[in-house]
Amino acid sequence: MQRLYIYNAALAIVGASLGGPAVRSIIAGDWSISILLMTIGGCGLVLGAVYQSLRTDPDDFSVSTSMLVLNIGAACLALFGTLLFATSG
Repeated sequence: MQRLYIYNAALAIVGASLGGPAVRSIIAGDWSISILLMTIGGCGLVLGAVYQSLRTDPDDFSVSTSMLVLNIGAACLALFGTLLFATSG
């Protein structure tokens, strides 16, 4: 699998982990500037990852192994935190 798609999938997971609960809060009627910023940031990360996946040549994409592992670790932590939050509340 190409590093481009792994990197962008991890970014999309982080964005969905940020934006998903924020969108749910907005739909429920909870409005605040922090929830709005989380929604914009999360959706922006997902859209940016999709756009980069579609527009970038996978052979021209280069990222260091440590940055890729760091991004995957951040995605795992964000997803784990979101799942904990969803199951506890």
